[in-house]
Amino acid sequence: MELTLQHALGYLAAITVGISLGLIGSGGSIMAVPVLVYLMGVEPVLATAYSLFIVGFSALTGAIQFLRKKMIHLQTAILFAIPSLITVFITRKYIVPAIPDEVLTF
Repeated sequence: MELTLQHALGYLAAITVGISLGLIGSGGSIMAVPVLVYLMGVEPVLATAYSLFIVGFSALTGAIQFLRKKMIHLQTAILFAIPSLITVFITRKYIVPAIPDEVLTF
């Protein structure tokens, strides 16, 4: 694969997103989708899934440290996690496929 200027900028932007996630723990998702779509050429729907994975994995990595220190109340975390997972599933399964193709093209 040939490294183009666009891909090089995409990798640089991805590093910036990673630093943002690492330093402040948020904001990465809103920055990751445009980087994936416009600089790396990923389809918009797939880019949202990648972004969700990136941010989720980053959050899990941080949560493990707090879990080891016993600074997470697991009952509360599960109380928030279950509706979140259900909502993500419903959105990806039913709402995203219902979006017209004209909206997702650029």
